[in-house]
Amino acid sequence: MYMPEQLTPDPEGRGIERRIVVDHERVEEVLGTLVRAYDREDYPYCLDSTRVPQDHRHMPKNLALGTKEHAMFLWTSCYYMRGGAKSVPVMQQLARVYEEAPDLFDPEIARAVPPVVIADLLEKHGLGFQRMVSELWVENASRLYTLYEGDPRKVFENVHTYEGASKRVKNDKRGGGFVGFQEKMTSMILYYLMDEHLIDEFDFPLPVDLHVLRISIANEMVRFEGYGEDENVLSDELLAVLRKIYYDYTKAHGISTLRLCNAVWLYSQALCGLQPGNITIEPEGRENRRGRDTVLEPLPIDMNSERQRRAYERSCGSCAIQATCRWNVPSSQYYIQGGLARRGKRREFPPPGGQESLISFGEAHELARSST
Repeated sequence: MYMPEQLTPDPEGRGIERRIVVDHERVEEVLGTLVRAYDREDYPYCLDSTRVPQDHRHMPKNLALGTKEHAMFLWTSCYYMRGGAKSVPVMQQLARVYEEAPDLFDPEIARAVPPVVIADLLEKHGLGFQRMVSELWVENASRLYTLYEGDPRKVFENVHTYEGASKRVKNDKRGGGFVGFQEKMTSMILYYLMDEHLIDEFDFPLPVDLHVLRISIANEMVRFEGYGEDENVLSDELLAVLRKIYYDYTKAHGISTLRLCNAVWLYSQALCGLQPGNITIEPEGRENRRGRDTVLEPLPIDMNSERQRRAYERSCGSCAIQATCRWNVPSSQYYIQGGLARRGKRREFPPPGGQESLISFGEAHELARSST
């Protein structure tokens, strides 16, 4: 783990001290508010559409829950739990792959399948990174079968710490562990298996993804001294700092990582992408994406737009942590270009009709239900 304050190099050699600084009071305020809202099932947690990726409604229809096969499906989904893939759509698409070819999720069978067969099926069901995923799919199936009888649950037998889990899961320079698994995916599989009661629960750092990053950056739980406003702030240092922040919070307050992860992840997933300042336009079209060279433009903010105003009401206008939220942190750069930046200060829309508050939680709930 990194220390809460981490000096980082200045890539342009300007001699400016660059520092990621943690605001511990803000951490307590933001995370405390979210956990309380989650426990009360306030908006947006009360919405049917606010779902974790592993929600049983996203699982394959022919999958027996609570089984080795269930654990293996969740393990396989982790191959996509990286920047560039959105968790819920991945689960739904992967479920269709399982429904068509469940044998490919059996390590004893999958270890002998040519990767191109898996790649073709992934492409058929709209999943990207086909070549990379299919190759690690086959290699990891072989390792799981050889070392753990093809059962992901056995990977964590007699393991009671994150450090112990990492030794078995993380891919190291000597070829140990599993291909593609580093800190985030190690935490991801622990989260999935524990949440589904497939392995015993113990403390671990939550997986730091877009949603954790966005809540943390937008609400200035972390600040970036010496960085430009629109500069990419995504780094190994930032990920390590955030893992420590959230891990320390769970230990200090005696709450599970699962509960904190759901409170933060679901909130960003349900609300933050709706607010106009986080919406991005691709002028060349999605079909013409060019990875890091894709042209991305912010949606022009129009305070007179009824559509934008209502989107604001559904998101920022109904947000329990709006008072601490300062920055737009759009997902597009993370998913498409592999970076993350603050895209200007968040602008507040005026209340409709001169009302003091934009919309109540209950009204926002009904508006969201009627608009989806």
